[in-house]
Amino acid sequence: MREIFKKIRSIILSFKGVSESKSANQVAFKDDYSTVLMLREYENRVIIILAKGAVLQERYPFLKGDAKVVRHMDIYKMGDLDEGLLREIIKESMILNMENYELKKLKGKR
Repeated sequence: MREIFKKIRSIILSFKGVSESKSANQVAFKDDYSTVLMLREYENRVIIILAKGAVLQERYPFLKGDAKVVRHMDIYKMGDLDEGLLREIIKESMILNMENYELKKLKGKR
């Protein structure tokens, strides 16, 4: 799982303006506006938790979960990782973060 985690991490950090912060259970990746996603590594899989997953689920119906905001993807082996798709999802997440930030600014909430 360590190699999968490293690969996903390198993909995420290849985006300009993305930084990471670590806690005991996960690594969070943020852009200039908000959290983009979190990674959790387990013995049998790596979980990619998308901070704006509920909105993304319309475009990416394979995302799992039913929480109010987040959705996730499980990666069990390197073959499960579609780098192009992950890049697309990260890009969409960053756009949503920027849009949400700008809307709040327009409404005077920032």
